[in-house]
Amino acid sequence: MDKEQRIANENLKEFIRYSSSPWRIVWTNFVAGIFRGLGTLLGASMVIAFLIWALTLVADMPLVGEYANNVKATVSGYVRDTNYNDEFDRLGDVLERIEQDLKDDNVKPQ
Repeated sequence: MDKEQRIANENLKEFIRYSSSPWRIVWTNFVAGIFRGLGTLLGASMVIAFLIWALTLVADMPLVGEYANNVKATVSGYVRDTNYNDEFDRLGDVLERIEQDLKDDNVKPQ
């Protein structure tokens, strides 16, 4: 058996071991999803930061500068106004109600 054949056999064994364990597949995809999401978030943040930086460079130019200042003000206003605290508070209230309902269901005499 040559080296390529042994490597192919080992890869096949590893694939069979991987595909025979559903929890391994779930875990692998979960971790991959977390890192994809993190990469997307970081990438988008860097692109937006670069665009805002580029807009500040052209802010003093005639014609383009006025448009750049409007875009910068719009983006800055959106970032400032986007506050998810209300949604988090509502979510916390819902979770507390669910927890209380579950406690009430478990305490009732049978």
